[in-house]
Amino acid sequence: MQPKRNAALVLSILMLSSGCLGLFGDEGEPAEEVDCVAEPSHPDCFVHVITEDDCMSHQVFTGDACRLMQQPSSLTYGESSIVLVHGVEMQALTPSFLGDGPQNWFVNPRLPDGLSLDGASGVISGIPEEEAEETRHTIIGTNSVGSTATTIDIAVVAAAPDSIHYLSDMLSCTLWQECSMGQPLVMGGSADSWSVSPSLPEGLAILDDGSITGIARSLGDTNHTITASNSGGSVEAPIRIITLHEQPTALSYPGHPFYWTIGQTVQVIPSYEGGEVTEWAIEPPLPDGMTLHQYDGSLRGIPVSVHPLREYVITVQNTGGSLSSTIIIDVRDIPTEDLAYEPYQFDLRQGDDIGQVTPSWQGGDPDTWEVDPPLPSGFAFDHYTGQVSGTATLLQPWTHHTVWANNSGGPASTTLQFRITSLPPDAISWPGLEFALEANESILIPATNDGPDIDTWEVSPALPSGLILLSNGSITGTPDERTGWIEYTIWANNTGGAAGLNLWIAVHDLAADQSDLLRGMGQTNWGGWPSPVLPIGQWAFPVGFAEEGYGSTIPVISGSHVGRGKMLGYGPRELGRRRWRQGDRVLLARSRVGLRRERGRGARLWSGL
Repeated sequence: MQPKRNAALVLSILMLSSGCLGLFGDEGEPAEEVDCVAEPSHPDCFVHVITEDDCMSHQVFTGDACRLMQQPSSLTYGESSIVLVHGVEMQALTPSFLGDGPQNWFVNPRLPDGLSLDGASGVISGIPEEEAEETRHTIIGTNSVGSTATTIDIAVVAAAPDSIHYLSDMLSCTLWQECSMGQPLVMGGSADSWSVSPSLPEGLAILDDGSITGIARSLGDTNHTITASNSGGSVEAPIRIITLHEQPTALSYPGHPFYWTIGQTVQVIPSYEGGEVTEWAIEPPLPDGMTLHQYDGSLRGIPVSVHPLREYVITVQNTGGSLSSTIIIDVRDIPTEDLAYEPYQFDLRQGDDIGQVTPSWQGGDPDTWEVDPPLPSGFAFDHYTGQVSGTATLLQPWTHHTVWANNSGGPASTTLQFRITSLPPDAISWPGLEFALEANESILIPATNDGPDIDTWEVSPALPSGLILLSNGSITGTPDERTGWIEYTIWANNTGGAAGLNLWIAVHDLAADQSDLLRGMGQTNWGGWPSPVLPIGQWAFPVGFAEEGYGSTIPVISGSHVGRGKMLGYGPRELGRRRWRQGDRVLLARSRVGLRRERGRGARLWSGL
């Protein structure tokens, strides 16, 4: 610096001595002009130039001269305080001042890391490397003649978040279950703190990284503003939180399908999984007397009427969803019990009318009536009332008929018994009660039945050989053996009973009878005239003939079947009256067999043969 000052001094002296300053010029003689272009090296063409190096330390080079330096004053950077962002280059601060510029710059305390004060220009610039609380810094600018100072408050803050990005702007939670929303993506500066407005639902919290987690304890659908903040600022993002019930699952009604009875107390409590049910519904409506309770979905009540088998759809619902389940309900009548008919046994004769027999029972009323097998012919079964009526028409043995009284509660049954028999045999007759039959002659003794039908006929003892008893009670055949008078009992049988009727039957063989009487006989001498006062009739036969008088064609001894007895007539005239009288008594008592008698002649009558 000193040589510059010496050069300036020499230059000033030369200028003064050469008259360049015009202070000592010769007014009488004009100076000779020198063509400096042509003679640039001419001494008169030399111009002394002052440079900055010629200035003293207390001087300021003005560009063509040095002047006395002025003290700086009124130093300012245009800001009294600034807030810088960590990591973000600050806009350089350039000082302004009055007077000559400071030659040296100082700051106290030191600037935040990353910032610098240019010692020549006083410019503050840089990129803050870390956050710093606001601090007042004094900046001093000095030159050779003085100094000036100012203060700036500088704070370095983090970069403010620019935006918040959650994976979804809606958080769906299930009541009483853990739910969460993951850490959001924060653009810009990182967040030092998180806040939410209004407060999150009960049980949820926002964590230090902006994630939301917890167990939702209340239902709701709310909107919230999430704010991410740091020292550099804050940014907001909206979210929506919906808390719903867990959807119900596995709905079940134990005991399904349901078969209920009128008057029965019913309580069926369902089971289900998942969240609490807030609403219960059923379609179609339950049978009369039954209710679906909203508290627990139970089916309660007392059915009051019959309801046919039907499907019902029960739907449960909460804020989380709905679920349906199908059940089957059948409301049945009270079962019919103690079904009975009085009487229940019908032992009838043909033509008997039983009137109307009405059943009795306990419990529920029957809806339908059935009987199996069908009732006997002539009887009717009312399928609406169960009444039995009718008249016995056809014979039959005991039959059993099951009657069912049915309703939706179930069947009840009882048994009816029927037997239909004939009227006892009656009004049966034959042409007579005594029948003398001729051997080896076909006969028919017809039976007349003006009473009920006869099922079977029997005879005891057995009829004479050759005779049979027909299915209508008649006797027919050809008797081939003679028999005496035998009493036969003819039995007429039907379901109403049996009747025994007595007939006397004898089979006569006159030739055999005659042969029996003549066995061992020869000629007989009567003590007088023979008298043919002899038995005559269907069953009479000759035994002896006279050899004189009347001739051999007139029997004087005859035999005959008389009623259920036998008679032999013989004798002379004079014995005839007495014998007649004896024989007459016999004849009157036992038969209608007559005597033939010739006037004036005698005869003899014998009986008991």
